[in-house]
Amino acid sequence: MSSIITLLLYGSIKKRLLAFIITLITLTCTAQNPSVSGSVFDTSKNPVPFADVVLKQQVQDSTFVKTSFTDEHGHFEILNVNAGEYLLTISTIGYENYTTKITINKNLVLPDIVLQNRAKELDDVVINQKRPIVRRKIDRIEFDVENSIISSDNAWQIVKKTPGVNVVGDGISIRGSSGILVTINDKKVYLTGTELKNLLENTNGDDIKSIEVITTPPAKYEAQGSAVLNIKMKKNVGGGYKGSVSGAYVQSMYPKGVVATNHYFKNKKLTVFGGYMFGSGHYYGESRGEVRYTNPEDNTIASVWKSNEKSHYRATQQNSYNISAEYAIDTLNTVAVGFNGFSSLKSTALIDTPTAIYDGNGRLDSLFTSHNHRDYPQKNSTVTGSYEHIFNKDHKVIFASDYTRHYFNQEQDITAGISLPGEAPHTQQDIGSNDTRRISLFSAQADYNGKDGETSFEAGMRYGNVSAKNIFDYESTINGVPASSPGLSNNFLYDENILAGYIGAEREFGKWGFKAGLRGEHTRLEGNSVTIREVNRQDYFKLFPSAYALYKASDNHQIGLSYGKRIIRPQYSALNPFRSYNTPYSYSTGDPRLQPAITHNFSLQYTLKSKYNFDLFYRYEKDPSSEVIYQDYTTNTIITKYTNISRNIASGLEFNTNVQFFEWWEAGTMSTIGYQENTFQGADESMQVISQWTLYTSANSRFTLNKKKDILAEFDFFYMSPAVQGAFKLSDISSLSLSFKKVFLNENAEAGILLSDIYRGERQTITTQYGNQYSRYNNYGDSQSFRIFFRYRFGNQKLGEGKTRESTDEQKRL
Repeated sequence: MSSIITLLLYGSIKKRLLAFIITLITLTCTAQNPSVSGSVFDTSKNPVPFADVVLKQQVQDSTFVKTSFTDEHGHFEILNVNAGEYLLTISTIGYENYTTKITINKNLVLPDIVLQNRAKELDDVVINQKRPIVRRKIDRIEFDVENSIISSDNAWQIVKKTPGVNVVGDGISIRGSSGILVTINDKKVYLTGTELKNLLENTNGDDIKSIEVITTPPAKYEAQGSAVLNIKMKKNVGGGYKGSVSGAYVQSMYPKGVVATNHYFKNKKLTVFGGYMFGSGHYYGESRGEVRYTNPEDNTIASVWKSNEKSHYRATQQNSYNISAEYAIDTLNTVAVGFNGFSSLKSTALIDTPTAIYDGNGRLDSLFTSHNHRDYPQKNSTVTGSYEHIFNKDHKVIFASDYTRHYFNQEQDITAGISLPGEAPHTQQDIGSNDTRRISLFSAQADYNGKDGETSFEAGMRYGNVSAKNIFDYESTINGVPASSPGLSNNFLYDENILAGYIGAEREFGKWGFKAGLRGEHTRLEGNSVTIREVNRQDYFKLFPSAYALYKASDNHQIGLSYGKRIIRPQYSALNPFRSYNTPYSYSTGDPRLQPAITHNFSLQYTLKSKYNFDLFYRYEKDPSSEVIYQDYTTNTIITKYTNISRNIASGLEFNTNVQFFEWWEAGTMSTIGYQENTFQGADESMQVISQWTLYTSANSRFTLNKKKDILAEFDFFYMSPAVQGAFKLSDISSLSLSFKKVFLNENAEAGILLSDIYRGERQTITTQYGNQYSRYNNYGDSQSFRIFFRYRFGNQKLGEGKTRESTDEQKRL
């Protein structure tokens, strides 16, 4: 703990901030009122864990006063209650609600409370289903899907339905920002893109309790990322074994397939989970481009390059695997270990880019063709471990560590030729490169959670290290003669160390709730381009405060405020200075001198009737890193470079709700009206500003088509208006998907079909236009598809019927 204090006392300003928080925490710990406590059991006299306990005033609108939940032994306690008459309500899935009137004028211990079972029978199968619930919490939105109709989906489909989350292709964004942190039970997921999608598609939805969208993350989370998407898994309170097998066939432009199996075992002390997924597929993409070069004298068009790129990616052996084990030494001590990984060792790409070059009068001048072949095997693996000690019901500490090893190797051969119309190529250029990357990630952290009266505390420390080595070999020939390429081969070393500490506190005062935290991170990094003898060092310490307030006027009205400061560090690949050629006239490169972006998030929230959520937000990013495309007039080359742009501004109003129109029809909808403004330095070093008013809207409807509720259908639609991103202007896109699913074999099996992007609305045009720069690309990522899927579950599927607000054995999957 002394290291935390040392970190947070760094500098006089930091001292004052810390002293203020400590004073606030001290003041909130005084003046205790009476308490009410009790224990909750079922009709078999077994304790009912994690039931919701709500204390309301006996007035017309039954205003919330306090909320709590039962622990693993069915016990609850609500502290600091003003004397008076109240309604006490206890509820949980599978039981009738319990409500009683109580009078509190001193500490009150209630007699044992017994909940009655609630269920309806259908072909000897117990069904307890509800619509998904959106809850406003002081620092997040919680999308509770436990035992809902969508819990039969996989995790990826549930994430796509989550309010506040935008999913296009393999990408996940929140409020237009893709710089988000994805966690499972608050543990960081070291996967992105297709790998993350594969993991979530093979995670059973009925193992998920809720999805949390945290637009202003509290101090306990890493400061990296503009928002957090946390997937909370259920706590399996029963013992036994359960498993599942699943498979899917996908037909887009070319076929793909995946099979997977998951297994779970639990007894009194030991919990073991294991899963494996195998996938194989042929992926397609196309991009039609137009680049215009102008005459400097009069800005008239000098030449136009029109390309029609077609890409074929094949990954015939994709393997994902994970295994975790958790052992309860006793009721107070638990250890856990885990291992997971992904490999795709047979991954290849073939990219053909025919290009027609026209003069200023629109006449065909010459032709340029490029064939790019790549082999890019890759794999990564992660080992995790943790230890949890519970001092008592109010205090616990968790120690955790993980180590990740990433391997990537890309061999590339490019053959390109230039010819006059109707003639054989008069110039041929061959480019060969070998890109070898090895990245190691290590982290260790300690987290403390405590409670003193009505005030909750949290504090912790974290150390993280990134060590990367990248060797890039480049060679080129023109008409068989080796071409000079100084500085294009290189050896790049990168080392990053982050030491962090945080404190936080949360307290309720009647209808008001407050939460505040402070995180400090000291970052030291070095990027070394060995061959060209260029070293970049950065050493900085930054504080990241967060603050929240929530006012519960009544059951029907809640108002919240929040502020948080975050940091977005560049991706490791964006720091790499090597040139990755797509054609001899097109390459991308990074910048080892990239600076981290600082983000400030402000939000005003309002919730109506616990159903309709409104969020007025403002986000300011200083020095964000972004891809910028510019034309090099001396070589007629298109360069895509990662660079720091001056700032991004985003503001808007977001609305979301989940409603049930009829017993057979549920729907969720989300809309965001916003404004974006980006400022960047152009290729001519002039400052450029692009802005755009935006609209994003999505709708999901779920239908039950028969009385047995075993034939289901879904309708999904989204529309995204034109937007800006860095120096790019993005056209509008939309998508329509339909699915049908049949449940059978006593709800243990399901099969269905999914039609995605039915009219190819996800095709998008990306434009760069300022000064003498003009490029436009119309991209399509093979999103239109037809999917057939099947899943069969066996064993004791009721293992997942418990509820939890704590980390579970599923946590160690990552």
